[in-house]
Amino acid sequence: MPYYLLLCRSITHAQRMSALLERSGISAPYYRAPAGLTDRGCSYAVRVGTNQYQTAVQILKAGGLPPMRAFYSAGDGAHHEVTI
Repeated sequence: MPYYLLLCRSITHAQRMSALLERSGISAPYYRAPAGLTDRGCSYAVRVGTNQYQTAVQILKAGGLPPMRAFYSAGDGAHHEVTI
């Protein structure tokens, strides 16, 4: 199943992003980012569905919590960076 990962700078940032999206009706679990996606040791990511990506980014920007980077996955384990 395809999805987007929105990278965060810390676990606190990920928790806040997830909470803001959840309050807006978008399912957005957070967890550690996959190893190859960041050069920082312990980044976190928020996962959103493909049909909610644009809305999620708009909500996060308006809420002052923009993601650092975003990646698309077709569900095959590969991640491709996309523009935010």
